[in-house]
Amino acid sequence: MALSNKIQSPLTTLIPFISTEEAAMMACPPNALPGARNVETFYGTMRVYEWGPADGEKVLFVHGDATPCLVFSNISQGLVDAGYRVMLFDLWGRGYSDTPLNCRHDVRLFASQILLALIFSIVAFSLGGPISLAFAGAFPLSIRSLVLLGPAGLLRKLPDGYEDQLMQQPELAPSQEALNEKVRQILGQVALAETGPSRVEQSFDMGAILQWQFDHHQGHIHSFQDTVQYGPLQKREDLWRNVCDIIAGRTRPDTVLHNSKLLIFFGRDDDVVVGEETTEDILKLLPPDHIQVEYLPGGHGFPYPNSENITQTILSSWGSKHSVL
Repeated sequence: MALSNKIQSPLTTLIPFISTEEAAMMACPPNALPGARNVETFYGTMRVYEWGPADGEKVLFVHGDATPCLVFSNISQGLVDAGYRVMLFDLWGRGYSDTPLNCRHDVRLFASQILLALIFSIVAFSLGGPISLAFAGAFPLSIRSLVLLGPAGLLRKLPDGYEDQLMQQPELAPSQEALNEKVRQILGQVALAETGPSRVEQSFDMGAILQWQFDHHQGHIHSFQDTVQYGPLQKREDLWRNVCDIIAGRTRPDTVLHNSKLLIFFGRDDDVVVGEETTEDILKLLPPDHIQVEYLPGGHGFPYPNSENITQTILSSWGSKHSVL
């Protein structure tokens, strides 16, 4: 039974009050991806998308702290075309998942969402990186492989605004509007269907999705601020070390991850997760022959515009014999 102390997602606060046509025209339509379903949990309702061959190897996608799971729409469809079965979900307080209250929005809360799946590979972006590392460290038998895109957890410097007093002590904000304005500044915002598709054909505007989420998800501000305060963005060498020990072959010989290789992508101009710095810190935990690092054009939002390149590299790393895209 879901807690009553939660902030409901736009599935409840917005979608019932607009037409199907209006919903389909939004930057973040409720049925933009195939296999949409709502999963009732103790914390509230979370939005999940799952499609692909029923007997395909499972790949789970974990997005970052701002953009919901639509950021993976093209990469996930590319893997489906190559024979994989994919699952995407909106983290709490993002997209069409509710916002739990009376609990910290930390790595424990978010990692618990992954328990929906069983044995799978994980593709994770930004905040999704340390969330996935926490899960893999706790449940290594469930993971086939890890692919990380601009992963957080080892940031030497938090993004601008994250250390602002209002983000660390929201109770000092003179009003909710003041806190909203601070999050709007950090995210770079401007103030201001019944049946899902069988595959992803549509392109999405990530900036418009961020704006839609800011405007229409009533729990997003709370979850974003709480994640900044309690989330695994910095100084989480413990999460990295646990999984790097497995990948390097130092622990857990009973797992598929044992003595394997970690594939990581960075944006060349990313000033949030700086590739050179993060790679230097990872190499303190993982021998170089157990890591593959790829740099792609762009800043921290590099995954979506580079979806095809990322998909092909993942499939090559996994040894897929399928053609894609």
